[in-house]
Amino acid sequence: MARPYGGKWIKDKHFLDVAEDCYIYKRPKTNTWQYYLCIAGEGEERATTKVKGKPDDPKFGKEEALKVALARKLEVLARHQQGLKARRVKGMFDFIDEFLAEEKKRVKPYNQKGFITAETFRIKSHHLNLLKKFYHNRSIRLEDLDYPKLHTYPIWRSTIDENWNPQPPKTRHTILTELTTIKAYFAYLLLKGYISREPTFQKIQRESLRVNRRDYLNPKQYKQTINTLRKWKDSQNLTPTNSYNRQILYECIIIMSNALLRKGELKGLKWSDLEENPNLSKLDKKIGHLIRIRGEISKTGEPRVIQSPTTLRFNLIRELQGIPKVKGSSFPHVPTEYCNNYIIGKYNHFDEPLGVGTWDRQWKEIKKLCAGRYWNHKNITWYSFRHTGISFAVSRSVPMLQLSRNAGTGTRYIEEVYYHHESESKQTWDILTKNRVFYNKLKKSMDNILVPIEDVMEDV
Repeated sequence: MARPYGGKWIKDKHFLDVAEDCYIYKRPKTNTWQYYLCIAGEGEERATTKVKGKPDDPKFGKEEALKVALARKLEVLARHQQGLKARRVKGMFDFIDEFLAEEKKRVKPYNQKGFITAETFRIKSHHLNLLKKFYHNRSIRLEDLDYPKLHTYPIWRSTIDENWNPQPPKTRHTILTELTTIKAYFAYLLLKGYISREPTFQKIQRESLRVNRRDYLNPKQYKQTINTLRKWKDSQNLTPTNSYNRQILYECIIIMSNALLRKGELKGLKWSDLEENPNLSKLDKKIGHLIRIRGEISKTGEPRVIQSPTTLRFNLIRELQGIPKVKGSSFPHVPTEYCNNYIIGKYNHFDEPLGVGTWDRQWKEIKKLCAGRYWNHKNITWYSFRHTGISFAVSRSVPMLQLSRNAGTGTRYIEEVYYHHESESKQTWDILTKNRVFYNKLKKSMDNILVPIEDVMEDV
């Protein structure tokens, strides 16, 4: 119900109808007609009708102003009949902030079903910033949402716009990922009753997994890289911290290639995650062991146990950190007080993980040494060493199911991503057959899962 007539701030008041929930009026210092509307369940709305009146004629413009007020009231009733909200309080960008506030409540330290990580939240925020750029940073009213224009978002995102989209993504897969967030945002608006339907978008075809696969190193490139980095990590005249960082990251490359670990899994490993494999012979235990990947450091949030031929590498890291070996103990031979320390820890602060800045700085040095000499035009990253290890296992005909479980990825993904194109297979075959020693070693190792890449590649 409208307020009772009265007060010095209102004059020339006229009700729209007998319901008395809508009226027009003027303010003391203006001749423009305003309207007041009481919206059930949403509160009050006051706005201008943009109809001019005259100070000496209280009825001038009255009928036109009443028509504006009536049109707005009918619009409100129509939206309410559709189960939608009617008040024009916020623009679309304001609802983006509201949506992100709800999403932030779902952030968890690691992947869990029904929740997201902080990194996923950051990416969602980035995607919605791109939506703002699509609208040139102009926050429109949801009542004015142009569905046909919104439909063209994928086309805009894939073309160059110097001011708002200077660098379109390299793949359509990226655009589809952005659309996942944008669709979730509009689904939220629909759920809250701000829009009547979800928008549709121009269809684009995602590239196949084979096209999107990450680059890897062939046997020759891998051996050249390892030889160069061995000299790099043994350089003289280094500070103790720099020497430690180089040695620890060299071992990281070896471990990622052999254990098929993701970077995040490797960074989160603690000494308590390593175990001796009781099913191996005494001789094999010198090579292989178990790694228990905790759910909080895995990509999927699911724990898994893997076999890895990296006993030597972890023993070297233990010695590098000055951790005493417990005599008569099983692998990793670490005293109890060190079990919760990070394996890839900071220099002299092994209870803390190695910093992101250190990873990035050392990678720039590695890339400078190897990219131009060995990698050609391949886009090699830290992840590429995991990719190299899986590709190597595929070339040895390791059973798909065993490889899938060890790598923590699906069999279909391995088939699509790591079984390379026909031309590449021919090229790899030529490389292998030119080096008969390597080929013979590879053939002999096909029945053994735990084979360090470096042992087979000694003669490449």
